[in-house]
Amino acid sequence: MNRIGVFVDAGYFWVQVAQVVHGSKQARDSVAIDYPVLREKLLAEVAAQFPGGELLRVYWYDGPGTYGHKAHSHVAIDDLDDFKLRLGTRNTYGDQKAVDGLIIADLVGLAQSRAIASAIVVSGDADLTPGVIAAQGLGMRVHLLSLGPANSTSPFLRAEVDRKQHWDDGVVQAFASARAPGFAEPEPVDAEAHAALLAEVPLAEIAAAAFAQIPVDEVATLLPHGALPRPLDALLLRTGKIRLGRPLDEPEKRALREEMKLALQAARSIDAPCASDGDEHD
Repeated sequence: MNRIGVFVDAGYFWVQVAQVVHGSKQARDSVAIDYPVLREKLLAEVAAQFPGGELLRVYWYDGPGTYGHKAHSHVAIDDLDDFKLRLGTRNTYGDQKAVDGLIIADLVGLAQSRAIASAIVVSGDADLTPGVIAAQGLGMRVHLLSLGPANSTSPFLRAEVDRKQHWDDGVVQAFASARAPGFAEPEPVDAEAHAALLAEVPLAEIAAAAFAQIPVDEVATLLPHGALPRPLDALLLRTGKIRLGRPLDEPEKRALREEMKLALQAARSIDAPCASDGDEHD
């Protein structure tokens, strides 16, 4: 039995789908996907390319959402039969990492275990080429499925695969459409997980580092209540961004501002006894 695996590079998928829908590079939120129709199209492609074959599953590779949580698009993929979501990582600057490595590891691992004999790769990334060659060396047949502009697929990757297939714009438009401008799909928030993450952020240390940068003669003029002055707020958030290696989210900003107010309050309480002592000596 010829068992087939499908390997989808979601980063490539989203860029190309947006290109088809809008005619230019756009954010993911600008595109709406009909996931059941997408599933039907991919399963039909497997049947067309490998008549009589059996699908193992569709592997969907993407970077994690905010705070490492799954985005709505990830939840939608999880809900599809025959699909398996595989998430890479993000570095401290939010850049997607490890997705290519996951695809190659699964491609070669499934070839070694003989779990599949054939594969369809949906990507245009030249970095996958060594993995394709390695899987072919283990007896796997690897087909390439592309979409969007032809020049979005690496010629090195195209040269190594056993067969090339391209979805024209009509196929893509069957499951993808434009969203209204300004639409932003919120990511699901795991409140407990986010609270745990927030607790791990050294907010007091960040506030102390920012406080140390305030000129001594200005500290007494800063009040520990109400909104922080803009220059101080900018200093605080910039310090937090540098220390964490990423921008702060809104809950972190609020918590960090409270830590700064506590630092200002502590400074005033230290100064107060000093002032009292001076009065007594007079």
